Amino acid sequence: MNLYINGSNRNQNCYQILSDLKEAEDRLFSLADKSVNYCLGCSSCINHLENFCVIEDDMQELYQYMAEAKKIIIATPIYMNHITGILKNVIDRWNPYGSHEELLKGKTIYLITVGQMSEEENQEIAENIKTYFEGLGEFMEFKVVFLKNFSSGDVVTVNEVKKEHSDYDKIINNLKEKIHEKIV
Repeated sequence: MNLYINGSNRNQNCYQILSDLKEAEDRLFSLADKSVNYCLGCSSCINHLENFCVIEDDMQELYQYMAEAKKIIIATPIYMNHITGILKNVIDRWNPYGSHEELLKGKTIYLITVGQMSEEENQEIAENIKTYFEGLGEFMEFKVVFLKNFSSGDVVTVNEVKKEHSDYDKIINNLKEKIHEKIV
């Protein structure tokens, strides 16, 4: 089972892309439909808590899915030249994985970004996001594969990623192949 995480506050472009990528046996976890609070910085997670965190929200469900997943595919819109705030909340709550559980160790996390500017204009931002995840990967011992930097087009039609890419179906098929390749 692969886990697909929609890092958007809405079920539009990122959700559409992940829905088109996922297979029947995979799980799609959309942050738009979930409540994930910010980390309290209380360090309770280092005490080997059974539920990983003292905060009881939808992150508990995500912890279980992440532990079960072979691969994790994350799609995020670019907000203020970075990932969304709600996705950052999720990442901040990965502390138990780094402190004692090592549930991400050896896994591969695939990244997809979606920005309203052209792919070329978003390239530097996408590289910075990739570098951010690679830094986390070094600490938590997971591999990062950057899959695609999509353009969603003008902000007025921001939910039109399929229309923005005339070869959308071909791109999705290529991304599926990359996700299903064996990582060495």
